[in-house]
Formats: sequence, structure tokens, C-alpha cells
Amino acid sequence: MSASRIIVRKSEFALELVTDAGTERFTIGIGSNPDAGDKLAVGDCRTPEGTFRIVSIEDSGDWEHAGRLSYGPLFLRLDCPPWEGIGIHGTDEPDSIGTKSSRGCIRMRNEELTRLAAAVEVGTEVVIVA
Repeated sequence: MSASRIIVRKSEFALELVTDAGTERFTIGIGSNPDAGDKLAVGDCRTPEGTFRIVSIEDSGDWEHAGRLSYGPLFLRLDCPPWEGIGIHGTDEPDSIGTKSSRGCIRMRNEELTRLAAAVEVGTEVVIVA
């Protein structure tokens, strides 16, 4: 697999997968904090900004939040210290895509997340900008 890179543009609710073949753009959901700023504290519902790496691609098909299967089929876990539990994942609420709707993670439509996961690997760079 050739090197790919992900760029998240929070202000545009966009995730771009950049590969040798070109750029594919997806609409996403981001942290629900109204200011959409950089993450400052645990629980502030902001999506962190910076350059990170995918550290694992996990099956999240049976993960629950508030008693519901909420994370879609996969969780692309990011290494973004000091924050833990931040990743790119699917959703059981497709209408939340294109909005400030998560607790800080990046949400995608499940079918698009599956396509993204097939094009990246552990170590892929993820750049998140305002």
C-alpha cells in the first residue's frame, strides 16, 4: 500500500484522504462544543487539532454508548496525547454527519468509513486543522 494521508478540516466538516491516485473528500461530524475549537480538557466535546497517527484499526461493531451501538463498524484510534479515546469512527446517527455532534471524535457514514479504512493503515498521518 502506498503512503496515504488524512486531512480533517473541522470548519468545513470535511475529511480528505490523500493518496497517489488523488484526493477523496468525505463529509464528517466533529466535536459538539459550539466553539469548535481545539481540545482543552477531558469532556469538553472538542476535536483536537494537530498532527497525529493512526495507532490501531479496531472492530467497534459491538461497542455501546448510552446503551446503543454507536460507533459503526470500525474505530481508527489516533495517538493524540494527552487525549485518549479519540478516533475516526462510524455512527448510528447518519443525520449527525455535517454537524457538531460527537464528544470529540470524527464521525463518518459507516460505508464511507469502511472505504477509508481500506485505504489506510496503522501509522497513517492524520492532520486535523480548524
